[in-house]
Amino acid sequence: MSVISLSSWAQSDPTGESPVTRTYALTNATVITKPGTELKETTVIIKDGLIQSVGKNASIPANAQVIDASELYVYAAFIDGMSNTGAKRPENPQRPQNLFTPDPPNFYAGITPENSVVEQLDVESSSIASLREAGFAISNTVPYGRMLPGSSALILLNDADHADDIIMKKDAALFAQWVGAPGAYPGNILGMMAKWRNLYRNAVQDKKHSELYAQNPAGMTRPENDRVSQAFFPVIAQQKPVMFNVDGVLDVRRAMRLRDDLGFPLIVAGVEQSWELADELKATNTPIFLSLDLPDEPKASDDEDKSEEMAAMEERRMEFYKIHVAQAAKLQEAGVNFGFAVGSVRSNSIWKNVQTYIDNGLSTDAALAALTTNPASILGISQVVGTVETGKLANVMVTTAPLFTKDAKVKMMFVDGDKYEYEVKERKKAANGGDNSSATTGDPVTGSWTYALITPQGDQGGKMVISKEGSNYSGYLTSDDGSPDTAMNNISFRDSELAFDFSIDAGGQSVQIVVVGTVTGKTYDATATVSFGGQDISMDLTATKDEQ
Repeated sequence: MSVISLSSWAQSDPTGESPVTRTYALTNATVITKPGTELKETTVIIKDGLIQSVGKNASIPANAQVIDASELYVYAAFIDGMSNTGAKRPENPQRPQNLFTPDPPNFYAGITPENSVVEQLDVESSSIASLREAGFAISNTVPYGRMLPGSSALILLNDADHADDIIMKKDAALFAQWVGAPGAYPGNILGMMAKWRNLYRNAVQDKKHSELYAQNPAGMTRPENDRVSQAFFPVIAQQKPVMFNVDGVLDVRRAMRLRDDLGFPLIVAGVEQSWELADELKATNTPIFLSLDLPDEPKASDDEDKSEEMAAMEERRMEFYKIHVAQAAKLQEAGVNFGFAVGSVRSNSIWKNVQTYIDNGLSTDAALAALTTNPASILGISQVVGTVETGKLANVMVTTAPLFTKDAKVKMMFVDGDKYEYEVKERKKAANGGDNSSATTGDPVTGSWTYALITPQGDQGGKMVISKEGSNYSGYLTSDDGSPDTAMNNISFRDSELAFDFSIDAGGQSVQIVVVGTVTGKTYDATATVSFGGQDISMDLTATKDEQ
C-alpha cells in the first residue's frame, strides 16, 4: 500500500466560506486514543485538519475555539469497511436487442473493472450526513453494478461542493461480487468463476507483454489498449486488493479459492455468515469486514397448542440467531483481523447492531477496534487515521458517555478538521418502558407481492412470493387466471436490483423470460424480456408489496 501524504488534506478554502476558525481545543476530556488506552483530563488540539497535540499540558493556540469537554468522551471516528455511501445508483443496463447470450457485451455482463465509484459520487446524497451522525468519518464506498463494477474509493464524510473534495483515496480496491448477468453468460456462479480466471490470466499475459514492450519494443507487436485487462495490472502487482462482497460461507470460500488459484490480495466484505470460517480466515490471514446487517431476534409463538414440529422449528430459528449474533466474538477469539461493513443497514440501526454483537460475547475493546484501528489497517491508512494521536487526520468523534453504554450519543463530529454538532435528545420510552429506537428492518424483497405483467395479449396479474433461506432466495409466481404456479429461478437481489427468470410453455416449447428491475420501498419496477423466433420482446412488469 502506498503512503498517503497528510499535507494533501490540510487544504485552504479560496471561496471565503470556511468557518471563522478551523482550530479547536477540546479541554479536560476523557480521550480514548485507541482501544484499551484512555487518558483523563486531556486536551486535544485540532488545527488545519490535523490533530496538533494530545495531552494534559497542550498549548492552546490563541485563535482556537475552546470547547469544555470535561463531561465528554473523545474517540477516533469510525471507518466503514464497505457500503454505497455517497454513491448514486445508475439505471440498470438495458438488455441489448437480439442479445447473443453466450458472449454479451461487457456493460451488460457487468464486467467494467476499469470504472470507478468516483463516477457515481453525489455530494448531495443524504447518506453522507446520516452515516457521519452515526460516528463515521470515512467510508470505503463501492460502485453499484454486477460482477466487476469497478474500483472503490475512500471518501471523507464531510459537506462539499464537489466529489473531488471528499475523495481520500481513489482506487482503494477492485470491487467484485457474485452477481451474474440476467439471462446471459456469466449468469451463475460456475460461469462467473470461469470468467474471473479467464480475465485474470489474460491480464497477467497482457501485463508481461506490456512490460517487455516497454523495455525493448523492437520486433514486438504493440500491446493492445485493453482497459478491462489493464484494470487488473495493479492487482497482479500486489498493489491493490480485490474486495469481494460475499455474504454466505460458500461464497466466501469461492472467493478464497480464486485468491489461492490466482494469487491476488483479497478482502472479503459484507460477510453475514462467518462462524464456520474463523479458522480458515486466521490461517490464511484474510481480512474481513463483517456485515452489520443482523436478523431480528425470533419470537416464539404464544399458542399453547402448537405442534411439536412448530416448537422444533422455533428452537432451530433461535439456535441459528444465537450463532449469528455470536460470530463477531468467535472471530475475536480466533484472532481474526476484522472490521464492520455498514452495507445497506440504516444508520439509526448501526449502534444497536454493534451492541447486539457485544451482548453476545464481543468485547467493547474489540468492537471499537473493528470500527477504528482494524479497518484503518485493512485499508492501508493506519498511518493517518484510526487513533487519536498527534499528526493524524482530525477525524474525531465526541460522545456524551462512554461508547457502548445506553447514555452514549454523538455530540460532535470532526471530519478532516471540520466540526459538526448534534442536538442530544433524550431517548423516548415506549409504553412498556422499553426503548423506542428503530429496529432493524427485514429483507426488503421477501414476502408476497402483487404483480402486473403488461403483455401484447393483455395484462396478466397474480402474486410473486419470495422467501430466503440463509443467503439463498426462492420463489414462485401465481396467476389470477388459475394457471399452475411457476417457479422463479436464479433470484438475486443486490444494490436494490432484483433479477430472476422463469419459464413458460409456448406451444410445447419452453421459453425463458428474464426479469430485471429496481426495488424502491414497496414497489418493484422491472422489464421482462423474452427471446422468441430470433427476436427480443420486452414487457413492463410492476409489483407492489402486500401488507404483511
